[in-house]
Amino acid sequence: MCFYGHDFRFDAQIVLHLSVEKLKLWLLRNAVQFPETYATYLYENKQSSKVTLNQCLLLPKFRAEGIFDSLSYTAVKEDVFDALHELAEKLQVKAGQYINLVHTIKLTTETLFHQHLQQPLTLSRDCCSLPLSELKWNELYGRSVSQRLTCDLLPHNASPFAFNPGRNLTEVFQHNVVYKSGTKWQYFISTGGIHNEFPAQNFDHIPYAHCRELQDSRHSIGHYDRAVYIKTVNPQPKHVVIVMEHGISLSQNQLTIAKAVSKQILLSLNEDDHVSVFALSSSVTHARDDGCVNHKLCSISPESRVYLNKFIDDVAKDKCEIAVSLSDVSDKSLCTASTNHSLGFQEAFRLISNTLAEANKTAENESILIAYVSRGLLSSLVEGKAVLETISTQNARLNYSVGVNTFILIDDGKPIIYEKGFLQDVAEQNFEKYSVKPSHPSVIKKGKMVAVSTPSDLSSKMGNIFEIFQQPTPNFPQISLPFLDQETQSGVLMSMTWPCFESGRLLGVVGLDIHLGDLVEDVTYFNQKQNLEAFLIDHHGYVVMHKSLPRPYLMRVQPMHTEVSHFEQVPGFESVLRRILKEPSGNASLVMPRSEQHSAVFKLSPTINVMYAWKHLDILKMEHSPFILVVKSIQDGSTPREIRSVHVSGQPQLVYHRLDLLPTDNTCMHLKQLATMDASSLFLSAGAFQLPFEHLSQTLGPETKLMVQGYLAYLNDNLNLIRNPGMKPEIKKDVLATSRINSEWTQQYVHSQLNDYIIRRYVATSNGVMRMFPGALLSKTLDPTKREWYQRAHEYPGKVTFTAPYLDQGGAGYIVTISHAIYEGKHSAPHGPHDPITAVMGMDVTLKFFYKLLIEQLSACQQEHIRCFVMDDRGYLIAHRGLIEPTGRAPMEQKHITHKEPLAANDILNHEGFVTKKLCNGYTDRTIQRFYQFNTSLDGIVTNLVHGEHCAKYQIAPIPGTNLFMGVVNETCHMMRAFCPCSMIDRLCLNCHRMEQSECECPCECPLQMDFCTGQLLDEENRNPSCVHFPEEEEQPVPVRQEVRENLAQCYQSNCEHRKTKMDCMGVLDCEWCELHTDGVTPLDKTYCASQRICFAGVLGAATPYNDQVHFSSDPEGAEAMKSTPVGPVAGGIMGCFLVLALGIYCYRNHVHRSAQPHYMAGLPPDATSGRRTSLDNELEELESLDEPGPAGGHTNIILASFENPANISPYRMNTSYRRPTNAESDLGYSTMTPQDGDSEQASTTCAEPLIISRDRYRPPLSVSSRGSGILPPPPANKRDPHVMMENVPGQTILVATDTASPNRVIANVQVHMVDSH
Repeated sequence: MCFYGHDFRFDAQIVLHLSVEKLKLWLLRNAVQFPETYATYLYENKQSSKVTLNQCLLLPKFRAEGIFDSLSYTAVKEDVFDALHELAEKLQVKAGQYINLVHTIKLTTETLFHQHLQQPLTLSRDCCSLPLSELKWNELYGRSVSQRLTCDLLPHNASPFAFNPGRNLTEVFQHNVVYKSGTKWQYFISTGGIHNEFPAQNFDHIPYAHCRELQDSRHSIGHYDRAVYIKTVNPQPKHVVIVMEHGISLSQNQLTIAKAVSKQILLSLNEDDHVSVFALSSSVTHARDDGCVNHKLCSISPESRVYLNKFIDDVAKDKCEIAVSLSDVSDKSLCTASTNHSLGFQEAFRLISNTLAEANKTAENESILIAYVSRGLLSSLVEGKAVLETISTQNARLNYSVGVNTFILIDDGKPIIYEKGFLQDVAEQNFEKYSVKPSHPSVIKKGKMVAVSTPSDLSSKMGNIFEIFQQPTPNFPQISLPFLDQETQSGVLMSMTWPCFESGRLLGVVGLDIHLGDLVEDVTYFNQKQNLEAFLIDHHGYVVMHKSLPRPYLMRVQPMHTEVSHFEQVPGFESVLRRILKEPSGNASLVMPRSEQHSAVFKLSPTINVMYAWKHLDILKMEHSPFILVVKSIQDGSTPREIRSVHVSGQPQLVYHRLDLLPTDNTCMHLKQLATMDASSLFLSAGAFQLPFEHLSQTLGPETKLMVQGYLAYLNDNLNLIRNPGMKPEIKKDVLATSRINSEWTQQYVHSQLNDYIIRRYVATSNGVMRMFPGALLSKTLDPTKREWYQRAHEYPGKVTFTAPYLDQGGAGYIVTISHAIYEGKHSAPHGPHDPITAVMGMDVTLKFFYKLLIEQLSACQQEHIRCFVMDDRGYLIAHRGLIEPTGRAPMEQKHITHKEPLAANDILNHEGFVTKKLCNGYTDRTIQRFYQFNTSLDGIVTNLVHGEHCAKYQIAPIPGTNLFMGVVNETCHMMRAFCPCSMIDRLCLNCHRMEQSECECPCECPLQMDFCTGQLLDEENRNPSCVHFPEEEEQPVPVRQEVRENLAQCYQSNCEHRKTKMDCMGVLDCEWCELHTDGVTPLDKTYCASQRICFAGVLGAATPYNDQVHFSSDPEGAEAMKSTPVGPVAGGIMGCFLVLALGIYCYRNHVHRSAQPHYMAGLPPDATSGRRTSLDNELEELESLDEPGPAGGHTNIILASFENPANISPYRMNTSYRRPTNAESDLGYSTMTPQDGDSEQASTTCAEPLIISRDRYRPPLSVSSRGSGILPPPPANKRDPHVMMENVPGQTILVATDTASPNRVIANVQVHMVDSH
């Protein structure tokens, strides 16, 4: 394809690499009979093809590089130690500022307690009862809050005289938010369970009764895997065995309490602890018998916590009791066996002994606890002595006194005198009472017994269960590992906490949650261009921030606590890591072989020198350093350079992308984006600013017109008189350098013959500066360097790269992005693929344009038995007949060769060196990704190797200078036996324990399994490479107000109605060739070209991914009439008339029948989607006569879609968080990555009357399978409401009315499509 508007005939040559004349002549002679020989011809003529490529496709690139070549450069001194100390200073200062905020809360709380002793501070404000009038929506918190109040979560047994400083802390909390914008929740948790929270909220997203229980989990013990209170009070590593009774003597209520207590203890543990949980009756039941869980204690990890919680939930009462109650046991004496308490302690000590032995540790240096949760009922009077003898004997074997805490389960109305005494003696290890000789009389650890009669208020009862270790609470702050923000399900937080004391007495814990994105922003956006990299780890070696991870602000799933060695896969790094964790500072060098990953930087040496320099950060007031900063230098002997200066004079006027604030004279709508054709627009990503988090979070308020004017004034200032508004110094140079491309783009737009197919052009620098034409309003969360088109250009420097098709966020439908790299300026020598890359140029083109080029230049591709296709280097199809056929079913994106061409997919795996099946560990979503990698350097063609399908032949050849491959399949019969097995439910691989190079399977994923005992990956999975990165999926587009859109014309007029042939319509922006009726099956009597709103994917009235479809009859004239009719005003008028008339009838009837039974508006009946309107006082149906019938004799079928509604994110995008619904059908067995080719997935649009449509959207919950796994896979990134269940057409989203009693909602089916952007 020719970039930026060159002659049309060259564009076909770029895709096919053949001249039009030669191609036609070749087709006449060869293609009809033997179309597979095309690949041979392509291979033989590849040299002339390269000439064509250089003349056309690379010409705009050379012009852009000429701009950078003409600039003046200066060498940059890049010293790894200077960079380390500068970055460490920034991190230490920022972390110290947050610690100071916690310290301020701590000092204020301790001062308030002294006042409390003189004048009690006991007033409370219940969070759960806060009125809505006090709350206001806040984007930073993800819900409605009050920043002028502190509210309280109170335990049921809270004393009315308990210390409650909440109201008096509000002013301190408010000051902290102003001082540090990354501060989120702030709190104080007392030893009695009183919880103060700022800002105040009423937790309206959960029922009131559950809100009353939040003090058990809010910050104190909760939020996925945090144990904030316990970890602050008892930070030492612990070994805990939880013994939960479920014997025949327990009532169902007692079993419920036992589960709650066990889960509370489990949740109170942190990542440094080890745990075992088993159920006890007359025998022992472990979570699983795998030689690990039933053998020793497990490390605490998110996976083990989830699994053990599930085990606790699944524990049932002893089966024998159930059998007796059902009279299913003939010999009921066999079911009288009571709980064997001695066996429970024997098993607990066995697990402890095995754990210590394998770790080569002794019990004296460990904190070991047995938590015994039981009713305490003894089978005989002598059993108590047997239990104490067991404890004494086992303590002697360990040469240590293990602590025991007991939790007695109390059922109201049942006597507990003897049970309570027994469990009290066990906790205190009262050997003397039972005449048992203790193993070490002087060092007996006396535990405590806790009586529990209800699952409520457990945190207040169990907050001091680890006091048995008699270790003083350290008066130092604690910092947690990163965790997902549970409020917004977006972004990652960290907790900073500090205990409060009064004369050595523990009062509670103060803390605040901070945004990780703010703390590590300097690491996230560190040195984006040069040869230095930085990452942050904790003192265990777990990654806090690394370039392979998503930006913290945009994380959607709980981050996996991963050792940095999984990301730094340099030979010998393990030994360096041991030094990093041990030595406060230092450096080490390694040598690694040159790899393709570094081919853009290293050219001459066969090896690469890598040096690591590190420093343990010295955080203010912390006992030990919580973080270690590492700077990595990739040394190739080259000298980094940067642009010296660029003069402003002669530069075109800058247009900032915020056209909603500073519009141009010719502002227009480019499909769904606010745009301008006057010039390219400038976009600055967060990395272009010195404080990226403040720019993203809008903590200082949203961008204003004054701020934008300040940006432009600074960038246009050639004398450096205007103060920098917060940008990095190098940004101004990048802005001015890229501004020279503006005139080239505007000229190409005027003269180009490809305007019908090119959506937008853009260039992005490594510093985060981006220009786009047409200029358009973009989301501020966009980072072009994280997008797939940018990263693919870096992966293949010197080549033109194509992305797999995806749905354009700006409204263009399915598109493909073409991109290539621009090298750093060089005056005296030609550029090569190993030169440093300074920017990437890209262009978006409609998907169907590629297939149009294919069939225009290879007419044989239109024959029924011949299929031509183009795919990328991972096997995803760019052009194929199956991508453009009107089916009305699933979205046509991320379709793989294994889906559409199973014959070729099976056979090419036998060609050594052509394709490799690979896998990598995805630590961001806990999956193992399996994918294909095709060799773009192949010097030859690929054809049938296994002669099993004699009536089907194929040939595939690489397209030189790109990451694409061209293929032709000639099929003369329908006896295909090839098949690529894929899951029909989700993206899980069918066999996660096997991957053979010669076996065809669709790209898929497996859960990343953990070893519960070690907390590390299983050995076989630990050897897998890490997935380098996952390109970011961009946020929803910036909404444009309805009144603004209605007053602006479209920038580009496609004139679809004037295109009379399919070929003339194909690939044109915003145009579709209408071929099928609304059922997606019946052909139209007369086909025609129309807007995609009218005929998306070739199906009349099909739901669009943007919810802006228009419904009408199949008459093209009617389509044009409808297109010219403004839907909003007409529908609004009808709605107004309807409401006025309905209100009049209601008032009249109410006036006439005031003394009669009151009348009510009925809700939508179950068949509301059938097109009949809900009755109003059982007489509203008469109003239907007022509606004009449509052309087909029925009512006009209009769905009032809100144009500003963001397009739904489709689960069919090949992202790792997607799981298909269990009731969804597949594509005849080929693939379930995308729901395709199944009649059940046809979109159906209901014939609903124009009532008010609810904007609440619901996507059906997606099932998660766990084949070959004993644990649950991670939850999907997009949370679904588990309480709403509806039958739906697979592949569609359902608009669900939240109030079935309301008459102003309608249920409608809408097909889901994937939305993506740059």
